[in-house]
Order: sequence, then C-alpha cells, then structure tokens
Amino acid sequence: MKAALLLGPHSMRVERIPVPTPQQDEVLVAVEAAGICGSDLHFYLGERTLQGTLVLGHEVTGRVVAVGAGVPPERLGERVAIEPNIPCGACTLCQRGLGRLCPAKQIVGQTRQGGLAEYVTVDQRFAWPLPETVALSDAATIEPTAVAIHALSRARLREGETIAVVGCGGVGLLLATVAIAQGYRVVALEPNAARRAAALAAGIIAVRTASDTETARLFFEEHQVVAIFECVGRPATIQLCLDAASAGTCLVLVGLSSESVTLNPLRCVRQELDIRGALIYDHPTDFAATIALIVSNKLAPGKTAGRLQPLESVPTLFEAMANGALSAKPLVSPRLSLSTAERL
Repeated sequence: MKAALLLGPHSMRVERIPVPTPQQDEVLVAVEAAGICGSDLHFYLGERTLQGTLVLGHEVTGRVVAVGAGVPPERLGERVAIEPNIPCGACTLCQRGLGRLCPAKQIVGQTRQGGLAEYVTVDQRFAWPLPETVALSDAATIEPTAVAIHALSRARLREGETIAVVGCGGVGLLLATVAIAQGYRVVALEPNAARRAAALAAGIIAVRTASDTETARLFFEEHQVVAIFECVGRPATIQLCLDAASAGTCLVLVGLSSESVTLNPLRCVRQELDIRGALIYDHPTDFAATIALIVSNKLAPGKTAGRLQPLESVPTLFEAMANGALSAKPLVSPRLSLSTAERL
C-alpha cells in the first residue's frame, strides 16, 4: 500500500509498505480521508520525536474491509471514524475515568502506524460507525472536533458568555465553530490575514491582531471575555494570555508547548485566575457527542478544512504548514489521484 513515511525532521516520502493485518479485536480500515494536525507538524519539525520510521495521521475516516478474530463479520463494509487514542483501561488514571491521561495509551499515528496511508488498523471499539449521510469532510474532522468539545467543557461556560480563541488554525477555528453552535459568543486574536477572514466567515464577532499585553487586555475586557483558549502552543502566546487575562478569567491551554513561561502566583490568587489544560477528549462520551451533533446537522466541521488533496501531496503540505502558508486544515485521500485533484 502507499503510505507517507516520516523519516526524520523535514523528511517525508510516500512509499509502498505492506498492508497491515488486523489482529485480535481489530478492524482494517481503507482510508477515505485523513486530516493533518498541528501535533503531526511538531513531529515533522523534530520538536517531538518518534521511535523509527512511522506513518503519521490520527484524524481518519474510511471503511472496514477486513476484521480480526473476535470482530463480528457484520462490520465488514461499515463506514467509520477512528478514535485514535486507546487507553489501557487498567491503570489508576483509567480507573478514575481519566483515560485521556493514560501513560500507557496507544495512539494511532504516534505509537502505531497512522492513517496517512491507504489502510490502517485499529481496535474495533475505537472505530465509530457513521451513516452514509455524513459528508466526507465532516467525517475526517470528527477527531479534532472532539478535541474542541472537550476543551470547551473544561471552562464550565454558561450559554451566552463570551470566549476568546487565540490562534485560528485548525483546532482554534474548530473550537470557535463548536462554541458558536453551542450558543457562546466568540472573539479571537489571529495575526494571519487569511485566518482572520476565515474566522469572521465562521461567525466570530471580532478578530484582532495583538502582540502586546495591553492591547490584548483591553480587547478581552471590551468584549467581557470570561474564558481564553490558547490554541497556538507557543510560549509567546501563552505568556500573552496569562498576562492579559482579567480577574476571574479561565485560561484553557489547548496548544502544545514544552517551553516554560512566567507565572505570578500572587496575581493568580488575588485575581482567581483559573488555569487549566485540555488534553484530547473523554472516551466514549466526546466522540459520541461529536458524531451526534454532525448527524443532527447542528455542526458541519468540514467547512473549516481545505479541499481534499491526494496522498502524494502530503510532504508538500507539511512543508507548507511549517512555513505558515496554509489557512485551512489540510485533508488528504489515498483514493484521489494527482490528476484528479488538479481538475478539482
């Protein structure tokens, strides 16, 4: 099968590798579409490391074409979305209902081969059935939408309140879209002009560029922001959010950064700043909720993504992401040829 192999930092190549065989309780999925995530980009840039050569891609939809032992044969032909984070179910955190924090969890596209390929295997419990009515772009963006739904839940918002999204890339724009669908007002900070336009088109009521604390603070206060969602994962933007947050604000860290920032504990206490992390989603509730919103036509997350590209374009797409040249989430399909894509 064809697969996009990450060989090292800034080194990716589409090659042929063996089709994986589904093991006990696993299904083999023929990939119809897969999204490229900002966390994938961290691996491409070498900011996070993997053991050996790996196929990235954890935002995947497709169809079951083979089943392993223990899987009902009725699942053959089923259209599915893959939930890629598979907790062990036995550790202390899993027993507390915090499987998303499981230190032993398996991750499609990180600890096992991912979906930027023609085929991928996954535990049948994490292959969610989808009706044929769900658009392909919506099916391919279920996973990051579940991330957005979980992040919003961390702030314990009330309907009608205003939130600020800092960074309107893939997850940031999805988070804003979900928030608007759930009845919240959304403002945003975003330096990229194309992303600002996409944010306004999605229904965000005000978008500003702000690189200094005072401008950001006044913007948040003007719109009575009660929660800030940092979706960039860079020290500078995290610091900006910390310094510009008003008293009583909840700051939810969605973006991934391993670098340190400066925190004033006294200010956090006196102003009751509530700082929370938001990591992926809860199994099984968040995926189920996401699919239900899409099936009921209350949410169409695929509108935030770019047009479908062939698998052969993956190395080029990663380099474009690294250069900040993309304004929408990239989607790829192994079923799409280069010649077909050029005619779209």
